[in-house]
Amino acid sequence: MKIAINTTSAVAGGGVTYIKNLLTYLSKINTHHQFLILTTLKGKDVFYFQHPDFTFLSFRMASRNPLLRILWEQLILPFILKKEGVDVLFSPGNICPLFSTIPNVVMIQNLAPFDDAIIDAERKIQKYRLKLLKLLTIASIKRAKKVIFISKKAIHDMKNLGLSLKHANLIYHGKNEELFHENVDLDKKQQIGNKYNLSKFILYVSNIHRYKNFFELIKAFSLICNKIDNEIKLVLVGRCFDDGYYDEMMRFIRERKFEERVLFLGEVSYEELPFLYASCLLFVYPSTCENCPNILIEAMACGAPILSSNIEPMPEMCGNAAVYFDPMNPITMADTICRTITDKNLILTLKKISLKRAENFSWENAVKNTLRVFESAV
Repeated sequence: MKIAINTTSAVAGGGVTYIKNLLTYLSKINTHHQFLILTTLKGKDVFYFQHPDFTFLSFRMASRNPLLRILWEQLILPFILKKEGVDVLFSPGNICPLFSTIPNVVMIQNLAPFDDAIIDAERKIQKYRLKLLKLLTIASIKRAKKVIFISKKAIHDMKNLGLSLKHANLIYHGKNEELFHENVDLDKKQQIGNKYNLSKFILYVSNIHRYKNFFELIKAFSLICNKIDNEIKLVLVGRCFDDGYYDEMMRFIRERKFEERVLFLGEVSYEELPFLYASCLLFVYPSTCENCPNILIEAMACGAPILSSNIEPMPEMCGNAAVYFDPMNPITMADTICRTITDKNLILTLKKISLKRAENFSWENAVKNTLRVFESAV
């Protein structure tokens, strides 16, 4: 069987993490299938590897911007699939070709188009983009032979729209066990600390969007920074997708002279993340809209003590391995951080439960289950 995987929507963050692990673990399974990986020009550099069962094709039009990518998927991709003799197409970015006769498997990865608060906060062009993505996602769920959901929250949201989900499959993401574990190299851990001048710190890792609530976390930290050890820093890691939002936060930091206490590291290498997770005093995750956040799974796998948003699917992912707070209320967030960081017994308990909870998430199992869905779609 020839399986095509459309990776053109994976540009950063969890989407890239998912594709890398999907391809890595598929390549380890002796399936006798052929895999055709469709990428952008940049994506080919990110995902490419040599394997006799994998062929990579990159496309210029799909690389230019999201709108052109959607047009390419709907108008051009069906002809490419037919020419290449593809038996099934996997679209992990919400949208599949609506007029292709080839069986589609679609994965619902992005729930932002279904969150009115996120849409209302965006600029006009982004509002239209998200509304279009919502319409195409709904149409893709109806058109697909099989649909993969990565959280119960996503299934719940789609059922609330009145969609029939008899073809739904729930498959959680996993963790890279070679990278994310509790036994990180101590020398490397020290090197990473020295590189970023870190000793005692609270950590948040995510791409910078408004709905990720970086600003609320900064405000919460500003309320307690004089109540906790003055050597403790707030460390924020992630690629910025909203320059205006970043500028607002930086003005707030400068006005309160927190430049030495609140650090933006930007986008750090994936290989450095385990050492940050393993070193932090607390990992705080105040996001308001997620689907299956890899970052939480990876942080738990490294034994990070976690404080998290109480909005689903965060409790679905972490279970009893986190202390939860209202992500829209900096005062309650500050109180939760302050109470936890001074309770050594609670921190030790959270570390242990994190490691135990992380055992529930496996890329090997996720990919095997995904492959079964591909096979059942034909």
